Amino acid sequence: MEDAFRRALLPSEDEIRAMPLGANTKFAAELIGNANARALDIGCGEGKFTRGLKALCKEVAGVDIKERSIDKAKAAAQAEGLDVDFRIASGQDLPWSDGHFDVVVFSNSLHHMPDTAAALKEAGRVLKSGGLLYVMEPVASGNYHEATKLVNDETEVRTDALHALRKLAGNCFEHAREIMYRSTRSFENFDEWKADQIDRDEKRRAKFDADPKKVRSTFEGHARKEDGKLVFDQVFRVDLLRKF
Repeated sequence: MEDAFRRALLPSEDEIRAMPLGANTKFAAELIGNANARALDIGCGEGKFTRGLKALCKEVAGVDIKERSIDKAKAAAQAEGLDVDFRIASGQDLPWSDGHFDVVVFSNSLHHMPDTAAALKEAGRVLKSGGLLYVMEPVASGNYHEATKLVNDETEVRTDALHALRKLAGNCFEHAREIMYRSTRSFENFDEWKADQIDRDEKRRAKFDADPKKVRSTFEGHARKEDGKLVFDQVFRVDLLRKF
């Protein structure tokens, strides 16, 4: 395996420790901030990141297939006085014309697409020539991944997403930038993390119930103890591509 690809997919512990602490919003501001741009967030969920794009771009839209998430996104934008075009739509069938956007974003969502290659092709369709594709993905490595994979192991879908993204580079896109970073996640205890996971997806409850002692010991065993909290490093990768 090419070393650059291996590092993007499975960085070592030493490589993770050398990564800067950062946040998705920070890198988005550096890489795609354009006061005159039209931006689209695909798989936007409840729209937290999408609303943040409004400070960077002139016009912002977000799509998600879940009606409940879009309803919450609209309510939050209205409460904040933000004009964001939230719609229920699939990332593989977007309701805009060719070349409508200057920026298209997948923020922690590409690996959730049923067909990542089709979603990337559709993103390319609505992106104008010279436009930017910004993809932030969690990486299946590091102590947070190891601590939580018994409940939510996304190694396969994250790997598939990276393969699809690499195939896109050179096919109407040039790869402009890659940033690997880590962020710190902390929990008061195991129960706080468990509640968060079940709130994200009720189906995960069955994973906890299947072997509660093993799930707890694995989670707590990979944690650092700091100020009475369980602390982890979560690894992320940002890829920036430019359409020919």
